[in-house]
Amino acid sequence: MGPNQKIRLLPPELQNQIAAGEVVERPSSVLKELVENALDAGATRIRIQIRDGGQSCIKVSDNGTGIAADQLELAVTRHATSKLESLQDLQDIRSFGFRGEALPSIASVARFRIASSREDGDGSTLEVLHGRILRQDRTAMPRGTEVEVNDLFSNVPARLKFLKQPATETRKCAELVTRIALANPHVDFELLNGERSVHRFLSGQNTAQRLAAIWPREVVEALHEVNYEDGPFRVTGLVGDPAMAQARPDRILAYVNTRPVQDKTLLSAIREAYRGRILGKEYPQAVIFLQLPPDEVDVNVHPAKTEVRFQDDGSIFRAVRRAVLQSLERSFRRSDLADQALPLTVGQVHAALPTMEARFPDPSQIRVGRDQSDLPYQQPWPQKFASSTVAQKLFETPDSSAFPSYVQSGTVEPPAATPGLQYLGQFARTYLILAAENDLTLIDQHAAHERVLFNMLRTQGSRGERRPLLLPLEMPLHPAQSSRAQEIWTELDGLGFSLELAPGPRLLLNSIPALLTPSKAREFLEDILTEKAVSMEDLWAVMACKAAIKAGDALTADEALALVDSWQRLPDKDYCPHGRPVALRWGVNELEKMFKRRS
Repeated sequence: MGPNQKIRLLPPELQNQIAAGEVVERPSSVLKELVENALDAGATRIRIQIRDGGQSCIKVSDNGTGIAADQLELAVTRHATSKLESLQDLQDIRSFGFRGEALPSIASVARFRIASSREDGDGSTLEVLHGRILRQDRTAMPRGTEVEVNDLFSNVPARLKFLKQPATETRKCAELVTRIALANPHVDFELLNGERSVHRFLSGQNTAQRLAAIWPREVVEALHEVNYEDGPFRVTGLVGDPAMAQARPDRILAYVNTRPVQDKTLLSAIREAYRGRILGKEYPQAVIFLQLPPDEVDVNVHPAKTEVRFQDDGSIFRAVRRAVLQSLERSFRRSDLADQALPLTVGQVHAALPTMEARFPDPSQIRVGRDQSDLPYQQPWPQKFASSTVAQKLFETPDSSAFPSYVQSGTVEPPAATPGLQYLGQFARTYLILAAENDLTLIDQHAAHERVLFNMLRTQGSRGERRPLLLPLEMPLHPAQSSRAQEIWTELDGLGFSLELAPGPRLLLNSIPALLTPSKAREFLEDILTEKAVSMEDLWAVMACKAAIKAGDALTADEALALVDSWQRLPDKDYCPHGRPVALRWGVNELEKMFKRRS
C-alpha cells in the first residue's frame, strides 16, 4: 500500500460485483442458485426457460411459499437470508442456500426482475438494474415466485467474453437441471430452450426413469441398485455394470444430503469399488446419494457450495466403497445363478478331442507348502505351462524337483461330464471358443490365466515359492528405484524374491518366484519399482500378468479345457485383476439381433 493510500469501505455495487465473481461464473451457476432457492421454498413444480444459452434470458418459476412484499428488497440485499439466524444454524445446515449472496450478486450483473406471492392473486414485483433498484409494484399472480435474469454480464464485458457458444452454455444448463432433478423425484421439472422443451421430469419418477432421459438405454438397463447403511451413514443410488465403463468420468454423480457435489473422497471410493473390474483408465456410471447428519459435513467451504469437507473422510470412504461393492457382488451372484440354469462349466467335450491328461490347478484346493505332505493332493499343470513359466534350464537342478509342488507334471482324470458344452477351438491364438445349446462364449486366454494365477497368489499370501538362480541376476537401479525397493523389501521377499542391494546402486537377484522366468522377473521388478504397484494386490496382479500365457500362444485342446475348467471354479472370475473382461457371451437372441433376424 502506497504512503498516500487510505483504507476505505468499498461501495455496495462493487462489493456485489466482487461477490458475483465467486457465485456467478456462467449462466448455469445463475440457474443453480435460482432452482435451489425454489427447492428451499418447498416448490413441487419448477419451470425453467432460457435463451441464448442463458445469457439473454433465464426465467425460473415455482409454486413455493413465496416472499412477502415488504421483504422483496431485502431479498436482493447482501447477507440477508431467511435460512440462518445463529452460529448454531451454520453448523446444522439443511437448506441449499444460506449465505444471502446469490440474488444480490446476480442482480448486480444483469437486468433482474423478481415477482412473488404468498397466496394466489396478490403479489409484488421488484426490478433491479446492475444492482440499483428501479421500481417495486403490486401484481396479480399465483402463489410462488418468478425470477427473470436478462442480459447477464452486460455491464461486465470482461466476464461476458469468457462465455462459450450458446449451444455449450445451453448444454451446461441442461446438465445442471438434470442433476438437480435426479435428487428431487418429488418435484416436477420442465426446461425450455426458447419455446422448445428440452427436458420434462414428472413428479413421482424414480432415479432410473429420469436417467433414461439423459443416458443411453443399454446403460440404464444395466444399472444395479445401491442400498446400504452403516451407523449414521446411508448410501443409496444406482451403479453401472463394469462392462459399460467408459473413458470419461462425466457419468459419476455424487450427492451429499441431496446436494450435488464434486468430492475426491466419494469419487475415489466409487472407483476403488470397481478395482479389478474395469481398466485403470476407465470410469463407471454411478449416481450415489450419501445421507449423513448435517454436523458431519461442512458445506460452507466455497460460495458455489459444490465442495464439501467431511468430519471423518475415512469412514465416508469405507461406507461408500462398501455400498458399491455390495451392489456389484449381488449382481454377479445373480449372474452366476442365471448361468446355473444353462451350465457353462467344462463338460461334454467333442468326441474327437483327446482325453485330457493335465489340468490347471484348482485354487480352492491349493495350500502352499515346502513339501508334498502339505498338499491335499497332487494338482499338476499342463507340461507346456510348467516349462514356460519355470524353465528348467534356468535353474540349478533341471529335474522335476526344480518345480514347486503345484507345478509338477502328472496325470489326472478329467472333470465329470456336464452336458451341453463343446470346445470349438482357439481363434487368433488368443480366444477360446465355447458353445452351449443357446450360448456362444469367447474367453481371453491371457485374462483367464491371469485371474487363475492372481487367485492362487492371493491364496498363498506371503509364502511364495522361490527357486535359486545358478548365477545372480544383476539390475542397475536409479536412486529413486533403490528407495522404492527398500520400501517394499518385505513384500518382495514374501513373493519369492531373494534380493541383495549392492553399490551402484544395483539389485542382485539370487532367487526369484517360481512362476517367473528371469526375464519376466526383471520386467516385474522394473514395473513395480516405477510405482506401478502400491499394494500387495497390485504386486500379485503384476506378477500374474507377467506369468500368464500370452495372446498368440497356441494351446492344445486339453490345455484349453484345463484352463477353462480352472478359471470357472473361481469365485470372482468375470474380470482379470486389471479390470478387463475375461469372457464375452452371446445368446441366440443377441445373435439374431446382430444378424438383423429380429429387432
